[in-house]
Amino acid sequence: MPDNPPRRTPDLDQVRRLLFPTLPPEEGWARIESAIEGATDEERVEAIEELAGRDLTAELIAALRRLQTPAE
Repeated sequence: MPDNPPRRTPDLDQVRRLLFPTLPPEEGWARIESAIEGATDEERVEAIEELAGRDLTAELIAALRRLQTPAE
């Protein structure tokens, strides 16, 4: 197995660390690769890769802040 397979981009590595912070890296990669393999059509694969490129940390913080703000 190559040291850095083509799908293991820095953005996807960040997603792996956010989704599976307590898992060993190879186990996290196995889960991500399984999800990508499960995405049988190119549209789903592209959607996964697009999500990997986003600033998920900022989006998560914003969502948590919205949940903490009482409704007016």
